[in-house]
Amino acid sequence: MKRFLTFAAVSLLFCLPSVALAEEVDPVKSWDNHFRLYAILVTAIWVLVTVLLIYFSLRYRRKKGQGDGASIHGNIFLEIVWTLVPFIIVVLLGVQTWAVFQEYRKVPKNAYELNVQGFMWGWNVTYPDGIKTTNELRVPVGTPVKVNLTSKDVLHAFYIPEYKVQEEAIPGRTTYFWFLPTKAGEYRAYCTEFCGAGHSLMLAEVHAMDKADFQAWVAKYKEAAAALSPVEKGKKLVDGLGCLGCHTITGEKSTGPTLKGIFGSSVVLSDGRKIIANEEYIEHSISEPKRDIVKGYSPIMPPYKLSDEDLHAITEYLKTLK
Repeated sequence: MKRFLTFAAVSLLFCLPSVALAEEVDPVKSWDNHFRLYAILVTAIWVLVTVLLIYFSLRYRRKKGQGDGASIHGNIFLEIVWTLVPFIIVVLLGVQTWAVFQEYRKVPKNAYELNVQGFMWGWNVTYPDGIKTTNELRVPVGTPVKVNLTSKDVLHAFYIPEYKVQEEAIPGRTTYFWFLPTKAGEYRAYCTEFCGAGHSLMLAEVHAMDKADFQAWVAKYKEAAAALSPVEKGKKLVDGLGCLGCHTITGEKSTGPTLKGIFGSSVVLSDGRKIIANEEYIEHSISEPKRDIVKGYSPIMPPYKLSDEDLHAITEYLKTLK
């Protein structure tokens, strides 16, 4: 029993530095500490094993005319040492990993909360102020940021390398992650879950801004959004929703039909029907894209749940593409 208590005490002393990491404010620092600990231990073990291997290979190599070596039946002390030491190291790394994981999942109470929805192929961002952006995430420096993440269609994954955060975006389910912007700058977010033909285009810009600049951006964005005409708003939506990843506005064919001259034109569907691309057709093609498939194209476009105002704005913009 005494031996067990002694071992438990020694293990606890090894683990205390790891538990302390759970109190770190910035998960990135904890992850760096986690990596460094693994690197130091792995390097130390490799050096120890390699040095001993070379030493014993040279010191006790078989010489010409030498007989068999002495028969050794074991050493209980050494066997206990080389069993306990790896065990303590594994416990240390396990507690360290647990501490870092807990920090990544425990969101600070003062976090700035955003909602991000993945779609084929982009990211819709909704801010607490009612602001909506696409493929653009703006956050204040010095404030923890919680991102509630979901998907409109298929599995995606949101990844920001600089903040060492990655989380799955799952249809019908909300996941989350948090990070702490520590300095102003621009970073890139990626989708790391293959999600179709436009996967490589599924990028987002992350702008970490000083608090004063962030508040000014919020005020300016609200003012600018209120002043947009339907055509200007429609163009912004078409650009932001990633429509140009599959459609062109210049007449060339792409994954989907060109948007140039689409409004008012005669469209031949895959079932042989011919219809006129009026307001109703445009709006249904956005909200229910698999209802009327254009001949020669695959039904891969996901549905977009937009407000009537947004659908009207897109239609007004398409009218100008002649």
